[in-house]
Amino acid sequence: MARQPKISFSAKFLSLRHYLDDVSVDGQLMDPTQRKWGNYDKYVTQAIRAGNCITLLRESYPMTVQSFWNITHFEKFARSVFWTFNKSFLLKLLDRVGAQKPMVLLRCREVLLEYPVAYADPMPEDADDELKVCYLKNSSLKKNPKFRSMYSLDEQNRKDILGAVEKGIAALSPSPSSPYPVPPAIHPPVEPESHGPISFLNMVRPMNGSTEETLRFIAEQVDKVGIRFDLFTPVELIYKNKNPYGLNGAMVASIRYFFERGFFNKEYSFAEVFKSYLVYSGNKVGKLPTFLENYQEDSHFQKYFDKFKDLKISKLQ
Repeated sequence: MARQPKISFSAKFLSLRHYLDDVSVDGQLMDPTQRKWGNYDKYVTQAIRAGNCITLLRESYPMTVQSFWNITHFEKFARSVFWTFNKSFLLKLLDRVGAQKPMVLLRCREVLLEYPVAYADPMPEDADDELKVCYLKNSSLKKNPKFRSMYSLDEQNRKDILGAVEKGIAALSPSPSSPYPVPPAIHPPVEPESHGPISFLNMVRPMNGSTEETLRFIAEQVDKVGIRFDLFTPVELIYKNKNPYGLNGAMVASIRYFFERGFFNKEYSFAEVFKSYLVYSGNKVGKLPTFLENYQEDSHFQKYFDKFKDLKISKLQ
């Protein structure tokens, strides 16, 4: 028999007191008074009927089509949420597969292969006390036939999403000069300065043989310097469809820094790379020619560019 992991009393108390909870899907709410000790099977049934998901954690992040395909949230949903959403929401998710970037689809496939079910074995070595309790609760629930529908629906929804992701990856057409997937043209191509229309991924130099690895590395460094935006997906606009404060400076600082570190092919100018990046990410900058002439005066560019320099990243050879 496997030895029980060491868990603090407070973690056990809080997690067992809040045994399971629903995860709101598309803003649907449930009456928390229905979640009573000893009647969790009925609560799960109600959650499934409402089209919501289930988690064993004390806190959860609401699920929408947008948050589901945000790769940061996707990993959290895959690890610790039972995907008990209904067919209608599943169809909404499937409808958005074709709009995802290759990097997102590849990472989603990787995550789903690692987590074909929620709380997949083995327990992570770095699991905190709350997650350890979740694994114990999960082990107990799996033995109870009253929760069989929760597990079967979770597994089936994951298979459907994985199948759609696999088809999305297969549909990506590699360019003649690169064996790596290139996203379908969703936005009008940017007019480059001296070349024909070039995909942003064709401008990126591969790390370990993969352009997706390069973008993943850049995204990790963006996070390290404290940029709060996901720069490789469309950032939500604010009042009157304007970019959030600081986004323009964050984008140009990120691309400029890695341009200077040799992460993009030398045959392209910085302006070409930045314009193609905007098409790839789905973001825009108003009065772009003027912005490219004056971006170094942007205070956010200066702040983030200095923080990137502090990372002392070696040039890509």
